[in-house]
Amino acid sequence: MNCKVSILITTFQRPHLLKWGLYSLARQYIPFTFETLVINDGVNDETEEICHKYLRKLNLKYLFSGQRNLNGAIEWRVPGFAFNIGAKQSLGKVLILSCAEMFHLNDTVSKLAYPVLKNPNLLGIPVGKSDRDGIFLNHLNEHNGRFTPALFEQLPALDVRLPYLLSVSRSQYNAIGGYDEDFTGVAAEDSDLVDRLRLNGCGYFQTKAETVHLYHPRHLGGTEHHPAVQYNRNLYYTRQGRIVRNEKREWGKL
Repeated sequence: MNCKVSILITTFQRPHLLKWGLYSLARQYIPFTFETLVINDGVNDETEEICHKYLRKLNLKYLFSGQRNLNGAIEWRVPGFAFNIGAKQSLGKVLILSCAEMFHLNDTVSKLAYPVLKNPNLLGIPVGKSDRDGIFLNHLNEHNGRFTPALFEQLPALDVRLPYLLSVSRSQYNAIGGYDEDFTGVAAEDSDLVDRLRLNGCGYFQTKAETVHLYHPRHLGGTEHHPAVQYNRNLYYTRQGRIVRNEKREWGKL
């Protein structure tokens, strides 16, 4: 398959948000070959059933990477592991990194992919909003997926420099070794990824793609002094300047 774009969507116990993410993707016009990979890094829940509704429409492939949770003890980990798995299993020249809770307002895939297809050293970023209080999600649930532009405009801005919804060339992602799989704590792995991509010659490109990060409770509630947060933060600072990671080992193992 000559695939131009791979949409990688990671999810962990969020089928109620994934359903809106896939719904909004399926409404888009995508004028080139693409595939969608949903990587479920959590448990066997409704996620696979939701994905089956879009197998043909989104050329969707479902991957389950939560084998560690099958014994009943649920272990969360940073989505970087799932992104690496998706990258290794995908075929596209451009990777669009996304998560289950992204709702797409326009043709985000084409808007994010075109610049990177022309220049593999670009990082495509959207105009993003954060549904911090759940207003947008409640509106979607109450109005069967319908929304108004005014509702989008009143939401606070999202830091789109991080890979909530970001396009990157496969060549650049592979060149830096993907997400660093030593980040086994909480947070900082996204900042580490984009820092390394920029050190390797990538630059941000602002597109007109529009997206909303739907409300969900934050992992650990943003507790900065939690040992897991401190672990990743220390790793982030001590490894700054090192572009390539996961050297001398296989990364992205399913």
